Amino acid sequence: MRAAIRLTGRLAVASIVFAVAALIPLGANAETGPTKVTLTAQQLGAPLSVAVLTCEPSGGTHPRAEDACAVMSATGGMIEEMPAQNPQALCPLIWRPVGVTATGLWNGKPIEYAKTFANDCVMRSQLGVVFDF
Repeated sequence: MRAAIRLTGRLAVASIVFAVAALIPLGANAETGPTKVTLTAQQLGAPLSVAVLTCEPSGGTHPRAEDACAVMSATGGMIEEMPAQNPQALCPLIWRPVGVTATGLWNGKPIEYAKTFANDCVMRSQLGVVFDF
């Protein structure tokens, strides 16, 4: 009798596991989902610049979407983890702050980034093509 109960319990658990597994599409992983990021940049006293970046396929209003997607893909959309794009840049020591933001979805996951740089040269040396619009 106990053996029959254990077998029935195991079959029930196995049935649930298989039912849940059937609901998950083949090939589903963390890399699926839409990518649409709104990027903004504004230098003190200048108008706000905005670009929309979509990836896979590359597009949106970003003028160099394919290159920007490639750079962001290297860090899974985490802009704060991107290495300096032009670390050899010689930027002037002038305080003309540039604020940048990125909000949206990267492979279906929300991303949010905001930072202020000393000037446009420093911002471009760090973020390169991603904020080149």
